Amino acid sequence: MKVFLILLLSAFTIISSAAQVPGVAGPWYGTINPPGAEFEIAVTIQKRDAGGWTGVLLMENGLSFQLNDITIDGSAISFSLEVRPAAKASLKGALSPDGTGISGEFTQNGAKFPFKLSRTPAGALQGASGAIDPNELIEMMTSFSGPLADRPFVPPLTHSAIEYGIRPSRDAVANLIRDIEEGKVQLKFNGEPGYLRSLLDALNIPVESQMAVFSKTSVQAAIISPENPRTLYFNDSVVVGSVRGGFIEIAAQDPEQGANFYMLPQQPGDKPFFIKSDNCLSCHLSRNSLDVPGMLARSVYASRDGVPINPLGSHLLDHRTSLQERWGGWYVTGSSGSMRHLGNATVNHLDKPESMVTDETLNVKTLKGKFDTDAYLSPYSDIVVLMVFEHQMHMMNLITRAGWDFRTASFLERTTGKRHSTLERQLGDAANELVDYLLFIEEAPLSGKIQGVSGFAAKFASEGPHDSKGRSLRQLDLERRLMRYPCSYMIYAKAFDALPAESKKAIYERMWEVLSGAEKNPKYDRLTSADRQAVVEILRDTKQDLPDYFKATQRR
Repeated sequence: MKVFLILLLSAFTIISSAAQVPGVAGPWYGTINPPGAEFEIAVTIQKRDAGGWTGVLLMENGLSFQLNDITIDGSAISFSLEVRPAAKASLKGALSPDGTGISGEFTQNGAKFPFKLSRTPAGALQGASGAIDPNELIEMMTSFSGPLADRPFVPPLTHSAIEYGIRPSRDAVANLIRDIEEGKVQLKFNGEPGYLRSLLDALNIPVESQMAVFSKTSVQAAIISPENPRTLYFNDSVVVGSVRGGFIEIAAQDPEQGANFYMLPQQPGDKPFFIKSDNCLSCHLSRNSLDVPGMLARSVYASRDGVPINPLGSHLLDHRTSLQERWGGWYVTGSSGSMRHLGNATVNHLDKPESMVTDETLNVKTLKGKFDTDAYLSPYSDIVVLMVFEHQMHMMNLITRAGWDFRTASFLERTTGKRHSTLERQLGDAANELVDYLLFIEEAPLSGKIQGVSGFAAKFASEGPHDSKGRSLRQLDLERRLMRYPCSYMIYAKAFDALPAESKKAIYERMWEVLSGAEKNPKYDRLTSADRQAVVEILRDTKQDLPDYFKATQRR
């Protein structure tokens, strides 16, 4: 079996915190070339403190292999690896005279094929966009209408207004990698969770935010099941996923660029080996993410082994999704009262998916007994965590998309010398859509009380910021709706603060129209006078860039 023949995926970029010292130690990037194919690989080799060498070979999709029998004799280097039980491969090569490359021969199942490595990683996203005629781009963009979920983002990600994957990343994980390289932070590999707890601590992500997903809806689907669920953890800008027997997945929101995706193999070493992967964009760049590199949360109808039954469909999750359609394929702990949902259950009868939810699947206190919770950081997949998480994921995508739309429009205005009226209307529509979601205008109402069990609710609410009366946009309601004060805490996010000035101006103006009562559309009647007044007062005390008109006496 030629394992490499089933791993053909798109190119990736690898970032290593291993020091690039002279000689063989450190990261190497390149290809192996079996007949008729070519595969991107990366190899990192480190000197053991006790003597000898250790190393890892990583494939394009994050699959990793421990290097064995590493021998370095002058410029000659060799090692072996086990590609599957009782099936080995080996490499024999030589360091180039200038120390910048390794070339040689890879042997597997008696077949031999060449490989070549260098110190230079593969480019992330290639292709220039400057050749696109601005007027043609405007024509394409103005041919679409409707909400952002129906109106695609037309320019390529590499367009000069966006430069996704081209500009240096400024997300929390990119910053952490730099801190590790500079010796400011050290991640610890500890037992079966490996780097997970240390990584969460370094990114300031609470363990209480743990969620457990048993549906096979991840790049690591092969090893996910109801007995071996994938766990997720998050804060305001980063989501971390982990599967026992697999690697750590990370999605981090750059203040301007949208989500960047990383993998961290669970291989112990002096320093961790991060992979920045564009492979994740095959799912996380779609109409479901508003055509930006973003976040996805779905509810599916899963079979007993966790496989989504696609003919039954699925539901995108955000605060507008009715509770009865939420959390299929997810474990849920805590109480939803008499309100039904799809969590904790699998489909037994394809023609009767509604039969999957029973009273026994609701109001679950702990996940003990469903799988080996002792091997996880927490025995919970808290219902409050799930509700906050799904609200935030779509909010993050809206912020990114609004920023991209405004940046593209400004670029085209500078290039053509004028602003197209249709683009102007689209920008207004984008700002209005973001504000409606920010203020929970179409939130699905609750008909009973939600109760969490992990301690997340209290921890989340305590983080503030708080106004002079002790109120915060992080305080939860959980009886009528998610938040006590209907304005998203994501208004404090770095990505919101990094929105273009023109974008924030349009958003704040629309917020004031709604909160002051100037907007008379009946759909805003769900915001009571007390709601509006409280939100304005909290923002006055806690949001520094708030326009002066928010400080005026509120109109009724």
